This record gives sequence, C-alpha cells and structure tokens, in this order.
Amino acid sequence: MITHDASGRSGASAFVGVTALRKSFDGTMALQGVSFDVALGTTVSLLGPSGCGKTTMLRSIAGLETPNAGRIRIGDTVVFDSEGRVNLSPETRQVGMVFQSYAVWPHMTVAENVGFPLKIRRVAAREIEARVADVLALVGLAGLGGRPATNLSGGQQQRVALARAIVHEPRLVLFDEPLSNLDAKLREQMRTELKLLQSRLGFTAIYVTHDQAEALALSDNVVVMNHGLIEGMAPPKELFAHPTTPFVANFLGFDNMFDGKVEWVGAAGNGDAKPALGDGAPLPIGVTVGTDVTLRCFWRGGAAPSVGEPMILAFRSERVTLGLPAGQDDPGTNRCDGNVEACVYVGTYQDYLIQAGPIRVRAVGPGDSTFGQGERVSVSIKPDDCRVFSRKKFPEWRGLGER
Repeated sequence: MITHDASGRSGASAFVGVTALRKSFDGTMALQGVSFDVALGTTVSLLGPSGCGKTTMLRSIAGLETPNAGRIRIGDTVVFDSEGRVNLSPETRQVGMVFQSYAVWPHMTVAENVGFPLKIRRVAAREIEARVADVLALVGLAGLGGRPATNLSGGQQQRVALARAIVHEPRLVLFDEPLSNLDAKLREQMRTELKLLQSRLGFTAIYVTHDQAEALALSDNVVVMNHGLIEGMAPPKELFAHPTTPFVANFLGFDNMFDGKVEWVGAAGNGDAKPALGDGAPLPIGVTVGTDVTLRCFWRGGAAPSVGEPMILAFRSERVTLGLPAGQDDPGTNRCDGNVEACVYVGTYQDYLIQAGPIRVRAVGPGDSTFGQGERVSVSIKPDDCRVFSRKKFPEWRGLGER
C-alpha cells in the first residue's frame, strides 16, 4: 500500500521508499520533489503522459540516472541519498529491469540471454543451467533455450526479457512500458500473464506505463504523474471512481469536462446556503454548465461550496445513457435532449458526439445502436457519475497534460 503524508515523507515500513526526489535535465525539472512508498510483494504503477517524469523516476530507482536531490531506499538499504552522498551502482541494488525494447542480445541464444545475470555474478554453470530451465518454463518458453533470441516473436522476446529480469531472484523488478511494442491482442494476453506471474512469485514491482488499462489491471496502487509531480495516488478502483484532480479525471477517461458554477446547495436544491457536511456524506449540489443546463451532482471536497462558486464538472462518456427524446423525466437523473452531430462505429460500441443545448456531450452506445447523425436523442447521466472540482483550487487547469 502506498503511504504518503502532507509533509512529503515516505513511510518507514515500506519496502521501497522514495523521498523528495528531484532531477533536472538542462534546467528542466523532470522530478519535482516526488515521494511515494511501495509495500513488499505489491505492484505500483507510475502512470502518466509522455514527459511526466515516470521513466526518469524508474531509472533513478534502478541507478541508471543520478537525481539532484532526495533519497531512495530498497529494503533496509539506502541506495541513494544526496545528503549522505550515497549512490550505489545499478548492479549492487539487486534490481531486475524489463525494458520497452526487449533488449535481447542477438548474438546469444535464449538460454544465454536469460542466464547472463547469473554468469556475471559467477554462479556455477550447472546452477545456471538449472535455474534458466526453471524460469523459461515459468514464462512459457520451455524447450526454446537453444534458439537464437532474435528468431522468436515479439511476445516471446518479451518473455525472454522477463525471464532474464527474474532469474537472479531480485528483490525488486522494474518494468519500463514493457508491452507497448506488442499488438493489442498480445498486449492483453501478456498483461494477464504478468499478473499471474507476480501473484505466483510475489515479487515487488514498479511498473511504468502511459496505458491506464495496464495500470489498473496490474497494480495494487497507482501513482499518476504530471510534469514531475504526483497528481494522485490510490488503489485502482478508488482512483478510477474518485479522481483527485481534473488532470487525473481527464487522464483516466472522464472525457466530458465542463466549466460551470454552483447553482444551488442543499438536500434537494431548496436554497440551503451552507448545510453542514455531518459525517462526511456527499453533499447534493447543482452545477450549471453552458448557459442553462444544470446538473445535479454530489460534492465530496470538504467544506460546502458557495452558490456562484466556479466549478469543473466531469463525467465519463460510457456513463451517459442515450434514449428517445420523448418520455418522463426521472427526478433522480440529469436529462436533456440533443442532436447527434457525429456517430462512429467501432465494432462492439459506437462513439457519439451530441449537441445538447449549449454543451457538446460525448457518449458511448452499444454496437447495434440505431441512433444516427442528425437524430434527436435524450442524454442522461446519474448524479453519482458526475465529479466536481473547485475552479478556485485548479485555476490554471485547461486540459490533458497541463496544470
């Protein structure tokens, strides 16, 4: 479990502890005082767009980059400490690493590639042979040890890279976007196999990716990064359902995002100005977006907002329900009518863009949906599926990749 407090200190009980890590390249800050922890036997994903600092973080933990400041601990060993002038070499950190490019050696066989970390540690030849055979069977490559590594498929080469990373039984395995070069079907297959392997062996892992599906599927906890800072840290389901910032919401698929203002605050929009939050239950509020579309949603951000306060309202396209424009309004659901501007068929589902009064709504419908371009439809979204953020807290946020 990730632990992180307001002071930026990492928890002492964690297996991996990263504290106030800073790194710059030619004056550009890649890491701006990042802190997080990883518990023994868990997988933590560093998730974010290109340039957010996630690979720099991974390489710093591996010892392939030297941070400007901060501290990194693996187990009981401090492997980097800028104040204490500690910077252990990569080979002494007992870390395995799986790269995006596979990095198999073309002049070696599969077995020689996998056994290389043991060879440089001067393990006896018979033990190398036995351990290589065991790990190749574990990753589904039994019997292929004698083949040239480059004669294998992309998925098989990735298994070679994985076997090489775990053959010396490292205390920590680092993954740098290892599945990004595979096709979609193979990527899904390898994702499942990685999850099963981690569950079976129980190694601790840090996984870098820009793919939210990978992060959510493989991780016990997810760290979302943006411009060298952590925007959110939580278990996958919690982060997916309750993103901490507009950036996290947008990056994790809240593709409908609107500026608005608080229209009313209270149990039923009855004009209560500042109701108490009581035991922390979500507070019903109404947020007007565009000129005249008011959506009922729930405030979970602490002290109750004021009427007129600027807000950012977000919801996912797959949570939007489309229907015929005629019919009775459900008082518990936000509903308005609009026109289908665009409809894109992608097999199992269809993407819609709908002009609903002053706002454009993205929606996802089933693949056999019959709504077409130019048709009039109803657009519905439940209050529980809406997330709101105070614009006062995020005044400069404009879109994905910005703060």
